[in-house]
Amino acid sequence: MLTESEREEIKIYLEGVVLGKMRDRVIRAIEVNSRYRHQPKMRIEVGKSYRDLEPGAPYEEVVAIFESESFLVCTKERGAGTGLPYYFVREDVRRVET
Repeated sequence: MLTESEREEIKIYLEGVVLGKMRDRVIRAIEVNSRYRHQPKMRIEVGKSYRDLEPGAPYEEVVAIFESESFLVCTKERGAGTGLPYYFVREDVRRVET
């Protein structure tokens, strides 16, 4: 689990990467059901590890989920201060848990 200051650092980093503001709500999990990609329905929760967050991606632990124009799923390797996060468009996210 991230501290408030760690979460804020990631938020600032992401705002620079996507050139947009992140919403303030803390998201615990999202349910994704992609209509256009060949990806199974999945529930993505902070603190759990997943593979195939995009096709061929390795197992990674989700450290945070942010909301902007789309939902940004951050792992230690992607989005948490380095690299690009995993993006899920708003239309594919069926449920948000705070």
